Amino acid sequence: MRCGDKQSCQRWFERELKQAAERLEFMRDTSHTLGPEIRVERERRLDELRGRLNRGIARLEALRRANGDNWRTAAVHADEAFAALTEALLQFDRQTSALQPIAA
Repeated sequence: MRCGDKQSCQRWFERELKQAAERLEFMRDTSHTLGPEIRVERERRLDELRGRLNRGIARLEALRRANGDNWRTAAVHADEAFAALTEALLQFDRQTSALQPIAA
């Protein structure tokens, strides 16, 4: 776990999930520079990543709603969801780094 109390966990996950959402939006915006066959596959993968982001957001909401010491369990689940999102983003970057945009 990345934090010592519930509020700092919430702030950390909020910040990290916001950055991941911005990164996904940028990736989606730049996908139009690819050829149609590559773009379709990339959009499908971006949809999968959006699903992972949504799971992370749901885990953050569970953390917000957790009472008492239950926040620690919720934070572990949020951390797992964020780690899965981060790994999926890195894998996506590795797989798409070889793709070149089409000439304008």
